[in-house]
Amino acid sequence: MTILSPFTGEFRDPDRESAFQAERLPETRRHARTLFALSALLNAIFLISDWRFAGTPHFWVAIPARLAVVAGSLLCLALWRYTRSFSALERLCFLWQGITAIGVALLVSSRSDIALFVLVMLPLVFYLVVPTSFRGNAGGGLACAAAMLTGYLAPAPHSQTAIGMVLAMLILHCGMWMAITRHNRLQRQEWTAGRLAQAAQAALANSLDALERMFMAVPIPLLVTRHDGSILRLNQAAQDAFAAGSDIPLAHVEQTYVDLPIRNLLFGMLQREERVDNFECRLRRADGQIRDTLLSSRPIVVDDTPCIVTSVVDITERKEAEQHLERLAMTDALTGLANRAHFMAAVTQATSGPASRLVDSAQSAILLIDLDEFKRVNDTAGHDAGDALLCAVADRLRLALRPGDLVARMGGDEFAVLLTRLRDIDALMPILARITDHLHAPLSYRGRPIEARVSIGVALFPDHGGDVTALVKHADIALYHAKNSGRGRATLFEPALLANWEREATMLDRARHILAQERPCPWYQPKIDLATGAPVGFEALFRCPTTAGAVIMPADIAAAFEHPELGPAITAQMIDGILADCRRWRDAGLPFGHVAFNVSGADLNDDDFADRLLRRLADADLPPSIIELEVTESVFLGRNADRVGRLLQRLSDAGVAIALDDFGTGYASLSHLKQFPIDVIKIDQRFVRDLETDPDDAAIVRTVLNLAYSLGIRTVAEGVENQQQVDYLRAGGCHMGQGYHFSAAIRAADVEAMLGRQDQFRQS
Repeated sequence: MTILSPFTGEFRDPDRESAFQAERLPETRRHARTLFALSALLNAIFLISDWRFAGTPHFWVAIPARLAVVAGSLLCLALWRYTRSFSALERLCFLWQGITAIGVALLVSSRSDIALFVLVMLPLVFYLVVPTSFRGNAGGGLACAAAMLTGYLAPAPHSQTAIGMVLAMLILHCGMWMAITRHNRLQRQEWTAGRLAQAAQAALANSLDALERMFMAVPIPLLVTRHDGSILRLNQAAQDAFAAGSDIPLAHVEQTYVDLPIRNLLFGMLQREERVDNFECRLRRADGQIRDTLLSSRPIVVDDTPCIVTSVVDITERKEAEQHLERLAMTDALTGLANRAHFMAAVTQATSGPASRLVDSAQSAILLIDLDEFKRVNDTAGHDAGDALLCAVADRLRLALRPGDLVARMGGDEFAVLLTRLRDIDALMPILARITDHLHAPLSYRGRPIEARVSIGVALFPDHGGDVTALVKHADIALYHAKNSGRGRATLFEPALLANWEREATMLDRARHILAQERPCPWYQPKIDLATGAPVGFEALFRCPTTAGAVIMPADIAAAFEHPELGPAITAQMIDGILADCRRWRDAGLPFGHVAFNVSGADLNDDDFADRLLRRLADADLPPSIIELEVTESVFLGRNADRVGRLLQRLSDAGVAIALDDFGTGYASLSHLKQFPIDVIKIDQRFVRDLETDPDDAAIVRTVLNLAYSLGIRTVAEGVENQQQVDYLRAGGCHMGQGYHFSAAIRAADVEAMLGRQDQFRQS
């Protein structure tokens, strides 16, 4: 059983705790006296600032409350001299805490500029400064927080962030509870070590050997030094910390102190007070590490020589944790910008303050900024380059914005900006242009160029939302549209974007349901040889029969096919079904030719897609030539074109045919035919639909057929619906056709029946 409580850090034994407090009582009393005096002085000074409330109803609350705090502090200062025990002093501290908490709770009801700061600061004072027990620190801190939250939140109008503030205060109090517990534990460990050292000194005359073992066994480093700083003895913990592994023996304290004047200050305090506790300084360990420590020193006599015994408690981790918590509470660790919590609080204040309710007040805007292809920078240049890019973006945003604008890092590669004092939307445009110019400027890291492109989503207050939740959501929707529209641009939110986003979100939810609950499968539309009328292959199309009897079509979940997770998952299920059907038809000896299926950019962004497809073909014992991949020109656009080209070339070299779907409806088609391994051109159905009535469509089809003939590329016409279109395409040299004139998409079982009666597809 440990002697210290894991919850309070105090001794479990009340007598031991009382002894600890009694020994520290003089120091505790001095601490309390300083606290009461400073409280009276500082609150008296603040009394002057409270006159700014003159002429307001709060003046008659603030002045009496402040006077009460000053009077209470003076009263406690006067009663201090009568405290002769720790319990008496603790009760006096309780009185001061109660008066101060109630008084300041009345003061923060003004919700002035510093009210929030005081709301956090005073409970911290109760935790960290009031010289009382754990129940006094934690109980006083909690009671103070409750009183001040009540004072701050009670006046109308009620704050919309009340729950958030309560939760934030709970988090703060949990952290402070942990800090106080750790502080109490360290103090008592140090006190215990000091008591052990004193006991060892008292027992020296009777048992030098026992004293030596005890001294060496103390887990806290102990050093015995002469007044000139030379070291007389070290215990084992001190040797491990300050002497082990060093080529130079530890002979003088100058070798350990990082700041030597600190040692002189400690010695001077010992000469005045004969004992020093909780003296904080930095020491250098034998391995060169600089550690933050708490020293406690006592004068002793060794062999008639005045010496000093010092215990060392390492508090480096505690201080790092405290500093880390402080940084997390305010800023982003990497860039030094405001963090997400800070930004959300600032937006909340900007949208809920009195100025936001004025009819003629200036507009505000939220900008969500996302780095395009940030993952590619990390993957190709390394995470250190990615961090450098994030820091560069932070610096450039600071330069691009006006004084008073807030810029924050929301997490990952996403930044946010809060713009206030905008006269109108026209005032926003120069700022957006300046941000874009700064962020799109060339950047290099260690001599390597890094492309910095960003997409920006913008939402205005109050036009696009009346609170932080709506504004952030709408700015995020605008950002999503900016990235889907080609990236590297800024998009202002509008209601139509919300409708599109909700429609796509519905599609994605439906696709997730399909993958989890339904059984999507390929249906097949035959591709007919226009010269013979026989089926020479099929295109596999997504279909999902539901338990209700309906069939989900690709258009019902169109957004899912380009989703980075859902798209590849759907394609994987389609490939499983296609290969199973092909294996069955091949075993039955059916001449199905080949099967084509569509792949999206989301599929081709996976470098392992080609090897995975070829491996699955090999596992199914099927030749790659039975598969034809249909891709649209959109997969060739953007920064991934080279990677997509290599992947398609890998498949083409293995025997998989590549078809360019919807030919003529994209961009730079001729360059794609030259650059990528295209075996088949599919003429889009919008050119075939009015082929016999629209001369322009006929001319386009004829041009494509001539181009394909010249390049030695096979052609497939989509959307063939009548015999006149068949005759025109056959006369123009088109190789294959597919459409309702021949057959709609059919189930795999119906394909077997079709292949058994191929003659019905032959032309008479």
